[in-house]
Amino acid sequence: MKDGGYDVIVCGAGPGGCALAAKLASGGASILLIEKEDTPGDGRAWVVDVERGTFDEARVPVPGPDAMWREAGEQVMTTSDGSFSITMHDSPLRPVRNREYVRQLASWAEDSGAEVRTGLTVASPVLESGSVTAVETADGERLCARVVADCTGISGLLRRQVPAGWLMGGLVETSDTVLARREVLSIDPVKAAAQNVVPDGVRVDRASPRGSYSVETAFMDIEDGFVDLLVGQKAGGGRPTADEAFTSIVEGWGFTRGKLFGDGGPIPIRRPLESLVGDGFITLGDAACQVIPMHGSGTASALIAADIAAEVILETLDSGRCDRAALWPYSHRFMSGRGAVLAYYDVLRKHAESLESDDVNRLLIKGIMTADDVREGLVPKPFERSPLELLRKLRRGITSPMLLSGFALSGARAMKTLNHYRKYPATFDEETLRRWVSGIPA
Repeated sequence: MKDGGYDVIVCGAGPGGCALAAKLASGGASILLIEKEDTPGDGRAWVVDVERGTFDEARVPVPGPDAMWREAGEQVMTTSDGSFSITMHDSPLRPVRNREYVRQLASWAEDSGAEVRTGLTVASPVLESGSVTAVETADGERLCARVVADCTGISGLLRRQVPAGWLMGGLVETSDTVLARREVLSIDPVKAAAQNVVPDGVRVDRASPRGSYSVETAFMDIEDGFVDLLVGQKAGGGRPTADEAFTSIVEGWGFTRGKLFGDGGPIPIRRPLESLVGDGFITLGDAACQVIPMHGSGTASALIAADIAAEVILETLDSGRCDRAALWPYSHRFMSGRGAVLAYYDVLRKHAESLESDDVNRLLIKGIMTADDVREGLVPKPFERSPLELLRKLRRGITSPMLLSGFALSGARAMKTLNHYRKYPATFDEETLRRWVSGIPA
């Protein structure tokens, strides 16, 4: 702690918060990492799917043996009724046990010199002369810092209390939220094998089983005696919650014995916030809505954002300036890069939500949505298709012209959005930023 305060206070010990704290402490900054749970990772003890190249790109430790989860030998996607399937090879995602990996990253932060305080809840940012200079805890303790990082998850607890002009306030709308539950359950191997509702050793993704933007994923390993079940679906709209759907599936199976580990909760699936920094303040991870909109995975984005933010913050600390303009390179680098692709997928996500289960079934059956398409959708980069391949899709889907035209229009809007985000302001100017925001394609 320097001059009665810290260089940076990181609020929230998720993957992004822990990685940020570790990188900053390694760079010589005085860091306080705050976590409301008694142990980092306890809030979301489930399996997360992370892009394989993330750990190298974000320059973070690879998950240790206890943090790696089992991979299926084969992965298929089926129609909502399970009558038709496509096989996906070489998944670009690696399943990781979130709690164990977060604990690994928190230890990295502590070993690097960061102070870690658990069981401590932040309540609000403290603003002096328009700049965040401290945080106040639920117990009334005031902790000072030159920069405060909001990594509090979907609640965005701190960023919702900063000045409106910073363009990062507001709750995540219900329409931009997905509810998910993922648990690993022990099974009765004999009963599971006899029922054969989930093929042994195969990950089965059932598309749109409960309307648009819903998924049901199951991976059974009879020899090791477990089933890994994920249920995800949009919030609101009179739908059952993910927890209710999850319970219904498990009760229908009748071969599970109990939960080994897992968790559930809401995930923001909208595009990133329009701005990620303020005076003495940054936000990242779910708090900044840095989630892949098509499937709700945010770990990779949070780790990549932490790498960018750490580099920028260390430069600002050396310069003696921690205002919005000095911190802006973090916002620019993320938004014009990965953020642009997340915004691209947000457009496609909104179109996908307009489809019915039968529409998705037709896309799979007719070969308009292929295994390669699904695989590319798991990794945030724009789709690339040759004119010949698009023509073939057109011929296969000629009986569904409305579906194809909808995809064509949304694809054009997505590319327009991508290009707009790639022109995110390189330096901070309030008027330039507002013009950029006003120009975001509808």
